[in-house]
Amino acid sequence: MKMIAPVTSATQQPPASFAMKPSPFMSEAEAKTGSSGSSGSVRGLAAIITLSTMAQLSLSNQAVGNKDFATTTRDTRAAIDAKYAEMAAQGTPMDYMHATQDSWDTVYGGLDRRSPFAIASNSSGSFSKDEQDTAQSIMSQQQGEAMMAADPTGRNPSARYRAGIAFLKRASDDEKASSNWAAQRAAVQFGYEQFMWDNGQAPDNADSDSPLVRMIKDALEGLRDKAAGSVATGGYIEDLTDLPLFCDGMPTGAAGTEGLLDLKA
Repeated sequence: MKMIAPVTSATQQPPASFAMKPSPFMSEAEAKTGSSGSSGSVRGLAAIITLSTMAQLSLSNQAVGNKDFATTTRDTRAAIDAKYAEMAAQGTPMDYMHATQDSWDTVYGGLDRRSPFAIASNSSGSFSKDEQDTAQSIMSQQQGEAMMAADPTGRNPSARYRAGIAFLKRASDDEKASSNWAAQRAAVQFGYEQFMWDNGQAPDNADSDSPLVRMIKDALEGLRDKAAGSVATGGYIEDLTDLPLFCDGMPTGAAGTEGLLDLKA
């Protein structure tokens, strides 16, 4: 499988679909090695793909409608299968190891905004590992590009983090109920507040209504300089207990988190 350099801007799309693209919360060392030392139900990504700008626009503009999550999941499975059949009929079956940009765009570019989460979380058990990893990388791409759009020069981390918070706030209720979302949301808030305090400024109140987010953010506060890699996995987070952050166990009696600490997405 051919690897190419990380994508660093929304306009710098790879000529082929595979790119090592670390999570916005991955430490520098992990970004270079592509590992986090975590295992279990945190699904790691060996190679991460990107959708073209046009395909991303198509995906983001799809109406979500009022479908429940189970229906969204079934419709997503059917839509992907239809694209596979279409490509096979044209003599170019989907091959995840050798896929082209057109392949990724064809299969994933026309889905609504909840579909990547339905695939990555795989609550129905109907999606393959390749499909789950692809969907997770699309979700990371969406968030990364939203953050970079707010800080195109790389000189305004405050704006970048705030854009990440705003992006995650727009997630569906289904996604907000997941451990994956909670970890991402806590990490962005922690990064924002840490940056502001380090630069002698008081951060705006960015607290989440989610007790799970608050619990994770409080745990990150306890690590400070070591926090960067503690929620970084590069993959979809199914169970919080598999995060490096909680390698010594989950906090007991965390306010407001009763019944949530075993949450799996």
